[in-house]
Amino acid sequence: MKKKVVFAILCLSLLPLSSFQLFSQEVTLITPYISLQYFKNTDDQRYVQTTLTYSSNRMELPLPGMEVTFFNGGDKKETLASIVTDNKGVARFELTKELSLKSNSDGMWVFSSEFKGNDSIEAATVEITVKDVRLELALAVVDTVKMITVKAFTDDNGSEKPVSGETVKIYVPRMFSLLPISELTLDDSGTATVEFPSDMPGDTVGKLAIIAKFEENATFGNVEKRENIAWGVPTDYSIPKSHRALWTKTAPKWMIYTLSVLLAGVWGHYLFAFISLIKINLDAKRKAKEEYRV
Repeated sequence: MKKKVVFAILCLSLLPLSSFQLFSQEVTLITPYISLQYFKNTDDQRYVQTTLTYSSNRMELPLPGMEVTFFNGGDKKETLASIVTDNKGVARFELTKELSLKSNSDGMWVFSSEFKGNDSIEAATVEITVKDVRLELALAVVDTVKMITVKAFTDDNGSEKPVSGETVKIYVPRMFSLLPISELTLDDSGTATVEFPSDMPGDTVGKLAIIAKFEENATFGNVEKRENIAWGVPTDYSIPKSHRALWTKTAPKWMIYTLSVLLAGVWGHYLFAFISLIKINLDAKRKAKEEYRV
């Protein structure tokens, strides 16, 4: 009888531990964020890109090494490929011209991607619809004025249909990012025009790149057209050897002087402390000799 009571008490004591383990497993299950984007570059190369991330301590972190499957089609999906995410949590699949993509009744491509999940991460899916668009960028000088003209067309049963009312952004690449130049709205003929700034710096001969983009467009996704032209102000970005700056091999003089004063102060304190210890030791020995004589 005593053995049964002890066994029952032992089982009851283990119940909270097992329930705590189950609860902790549920808490540690990660809920991922999944996004799907469509891109078309200036060379008409198209690809879809999935980004898989999760939130931890209010920070968005990537999920690398996860297998993501891409599909095409709405009700009847066809598998395009399964790709593992890179160290940024990104999986990318190129839509080559050899692929026969399915479109819905509105003539739009339906793409989706799926992450099946695992023991520690929940499953996730996402879907987008995209319509193919042809973006044109024309650069011309009219009466000494540099003009940028953008045109956009879609295919409508074999014929071109102008895109109207959509926004196209114009950029010029700079050292670390894209510099916005203008934001154009296409008219009924699918055309928009803007004057290019006359004081835009270029390279040593004035060359620069001009980019027209559909950016995160609800219908067309991300589409860009890029042209290189010598419309900029010739600028020499080379740095003289005598120039001192934070990014050169030779530091600025003010920084050298400041650092020297700070280091002198630090080592001066160390020297003062060392000399003080020696004096204290000598004074202690002297006092000990005087007390011994007395």
